[in-house]
Amino acid sequence: MQSTIPPSEQSISHNGRELTDPKATIRALGVSENAMLLLRRRVNVPGPEGRPIEQDAEMMRLQVLGDPQLMRQLQETQPEIAAAAQSDPTRFAELLRQHRDRAQQAELDRQREITALNADPFDVEAQHRIEEAIRQQAVMENMEHALEYSPEAFGRVTMLYVPVEVNSHPVKAFVDSGAQQTISASPLPPCSD
Repeated sequence: MQSTIPPSEQSISHNGRELTDPKATIRALGVSENAMLLLRRRVNVPGPEGRPIEQDAEMMRLQVLGDPQLMRQLQETQPEIAAAAQSDPTRFAELLRQHRDRAQQAELDRQREITALNADPFDVEAQHRIEEAIRQQAVMENMEHALEYSPEAFGRVTMLYVPVEVNSHPVKAFVDSGAQQTISASPLPPCSD
């Protein structure tokens, strides 16, 4: 199979798990015969050395302004940022910078705590905190998995059925407007009006 995605940008997954070891064999990765693999283009996000935060903030602000659904969601979850997006680009960039700084500080604090907990492997209290951190991480991973693969459990989903004709037979087709991907048989005949 050939792909136009350069190898450096490829992300290959099997059963929802990204295959990250480029030196491992297919068998070692647990991929059986006739298994389905998912190939996606990896999105590279530039680090702090990339574009300045002001440029990123302005791009994000314009995206929020151009997407009414995203704006509504932002108004519900972060009303101050939503208001700044509509009226004050400088304040919007500052709020984004503060949000990024808080996230970086939280990650730094988490790394420090892990280092401190690992310093004395025989400390019973440290082991309990490590166990709780592992449990919490598993809960978060399960939540992310559920949001990714069962989003309908977390919100209202409107089902859309459309009357169509297939091989001269009238049927009702279900339209999955939230599908993350679509698989269709190949070759597909061209649509005719």
